[in-house]
Amino acid sequence: MKKFICILSVTLALIAGVFVCNTAYAQDVSVWNVIADVSYDGDVYRYDMSEHLATVSPDVRYLGAHAREDLAHSLLSRQLPPEAVYEYVLPGFEGIVRHFRYVERDKKDAETRFNGTFKYIEGVDGAEIDMERLFAELLRSAGRRIEVSLPIEYDRAVTVRDLRAITVQRGQFTTQFPNSSANRCHNISRAAAALDGVTVGVGETFSFNATVGARTEANGYKVSKVISNGVYTEGVGGGVCQVSTTLYNALLLANILPEAHRHSLVSSYVKAGFDAMVSDGGADLTFVNDTGYPLYISSVVQGKSVTFRVYGAPNPYRIVRDSVEEREPFQVRYVTDRDKYPDLLYTDQTRVVTSGSDGVRSKSYLRYYRGEVLEYSRLLRSDVYRRVDAVIARGYLER
Repeated sequence: MKKFICILSVTLALIAGVFVCNTAYAQDVSVWNVIADVSYDGDVYRYDMSEHLATVSPDVRYLGAHAREDLAHSLLSRQLPPEAVYEYVLPGFEGIVRHFRYVERDKKDAETRFNGTFKYIEGVDGAEIDMERLFAELLRSAGRRIEVSLPIEYDRAVTVRDLRAITVQRGQFTTQFPNSSANRCHNISRAAAALDGVTVGVGETFSFNATVGARTEANGYKVSKVISNGVYTEGVGGGVCQVSTTLYNALLLANILPEAHRHSLVSSYVKAGFDAMVSDGGADLTFVNDTGYPLYISSVVQGKSVTFRVYGAPNPYRIVRDSVEEREPFQVRYVTDRDKYPDLLYTDQTRVVTSGSDGVRSKSYLRYYRGEVLEYSRLLRSDVYRRVDAVIARGYLER
């Protein structure tokens, strides 16, 4: 309000300098008056212009409605503050505005809160007095007493309904790990939990490694089977690549194309060409959110399965994964070594030394459908996975 009074004082001084000699509108008639009951939600403010004429220049005092409207237009065309112009042309106008200031408020958009599930908080429309309309209505009174509903200009806030429309499920994918060890199950659950409730803002870059953190014992990960240098071996964090792969496929179905890396060996839990290998300080799973809206990631580990869901603005396509592959089946080689495997005495006693993995050449595709109509296909990747023959130790005696 202090700012308004300051602007008003300066502006009136400018106006006085411009119009002190302006007698074009002066009339030797009785003063034209405006009496209005301005109301808002049962609150009524009586405006009587005649009560504010003592301090008004004679140049303005005797003007009628049309002359005041012309004067206001002329002053506003000089880029003078509208509040000051309205007060000058309709003395006491500022009192109406001051009385109803309590109706004004800033806009507050509805909010989305996401921690794996959604919670919405309703917003509030912004509101301010429409002084231009109020001024025009008072001028149109033509000198008679009128009743005016306070005109409000609303700045519409984003609603919960708006937010629900851009937080729909875009893609979902599940993988299974029925034969995994307790340590591998633990690692999958831990990595998936780190990704549950992640929000990727517009234009932001998502990094699997940065989000999940280092797969170390200090961070709670355990030793399990990992692929290293093209063979299965023991390592901390085994199973995390199944998490990254599951997320990768959910993103593909959500029409997001991440940067991903293949394993050296084909995975058992996903089609060839659809895996996503990650490693500490090395291979990562990343994407930039260029959808124009936030993306939300949720994960659920239930029993021996992990599921990822990706939410955001509606996905215009139904996306189907497809692959073409050529397989070279692995061979099984039996070894007998009394010194290395002294507990294996008989030929029907065996131990897997190295798990076998087929060699695979694959091409993976994404098929984009609208309803049941195939719009187009995209070659996603061409991959080659090496063959690893199985090695099985066994005893040397026949029973």
